[in-house]
Amino acid sequence: MGVNDGAGLAETLEAGRRDFLEAARGLDAGQAGVRAGDGGWSAVECIEHVIAVEDRYLEWMKNAAPEGPRRDREREFRLFNIARSRLTKVEAAEAVRPRGRLRTLEEAIEAFRAARARSIAWVREKGGEMYSIGVKHPRFGRLNGAEIVQLMDAHARRHAEQMREIRTEVPAGKEKRVRQGKARKAGFRRDEPDLGEDLTVRRKAGWWFDDGEFAAIGGRRLEDLEAANLKAATLRVEGAVLERVQLAGGEFGSVVWKDARFVGCDLANVRAHRLTLVRVELIDCRMSGLRSEGAEWQDVLVRDGDARFAQLQGGKFRSCEFERCQWEEADLERAELSGCVLRSCKLARADLRGVRLEDTDLRGSEVEGMVVGAEDVRGAIVDAAQAMVLARLLGLQIR
Repeated sequence: MGVNDGAGLAETLEAGRRDFLEAARGLDAGQAGVRAGDGGWSAVECIEHVIAVEDRYLEWMKNAAPEGPRRDREREFRLFNIARSRLTKVEAAEAVRPRGRLRTLEEAIEAFRAARARSIAWVREKGGEMYSIGVKHPRFGRLNGAEIVQLMDAHARRHAEQMREIRTEVPAGKEKRVRQGKARKAGFRRDEPDLGEDLTVRRKAGWWFDDGEFAAIGGRRLEDLEAANLKAATLRVEGAVLERVQLAGGEFGSVVWKDARFVGCDLANVRAHRLTLVRVELIDCRMSGLRSEGAEWQDVLVRDGDARFAQLQGGKFRSCEFERCQWEEADLERAELSGCVLRSCKLARADLRGVRLEDTDLRGSEVEGMVVGAEDVRGAIVDAAQAMVLARLLGLQIR
């Protein structure tokens, strides 16, 4: 995709619309009216806020000043991740706070549909011009139109997640006020990749855009392809399925994968300075020796993966799920794994010193020989047999 090609921006907003409406339609009238304590908003108020932000961004873009065309894909993904994450609370500007203009869930949903339709129509009309307009964001500084679209998409998805938590915490048909800190903690939830149904299948060379610095794969299914030892400043995969693709030994400055599924792929000894994954599934993949100094994973599933000797120190893993994975000898020192699930994984000799494991579900995994400190396992969820093993690791005497 070239700098002047705006394809995909409208599709991004369409995919976000589906996600948002799925979350909103899962609520009943009682759930939609629940308000969290300490100034929290109900689902209807969240939707009103999302619409206000959406209209504000659209107005900014319509009044944006022209500037030289620029595309920074890594920055687009970084902006998306920051705005999408609910780990950091952001105070909404007074101008976009809900004012009670929407009374019912049905009214709010229709208002969102109309607002998003306006955004999609305008973005589709402008196309590649989105990269040639600029606005000043009060938090992120100078942004082009495509980067504003990323913020618009991420912001709505952030509040979609909030509505799903309300749906989990409050039984259908119940109307009550939920106090922060006292509501039942929502169960684990991972957003799945948003993939098209009719992806073009490619089984030959020339399967990506590669300008020598940037390699991109998008909107297709790749099968039985060889690309070992690839070197590029950035490798981006978005809206794609890769099956039995060989990427072993690749070296990249930045790897950015969003809404992608990898099946039976060889990612052994891949090295990347930054490794950003958003809504990605890695099924039966070889990842031994995978190395990154800046791993940030959101809504990632790794099933039947071989991650022995992986080096992901200091990585940030949010809403990630690991099933039947081999982590022996892996270095995860100082990683953030709070709230993740490690099910039936092998963790012998894995270095988890300084790792945050609060609300991390380790049940069913082999923890014998895991390198971990007493403070590191505080708040972790374990079964009785694991508790006995960890007691021995920590030098406790059970009599």
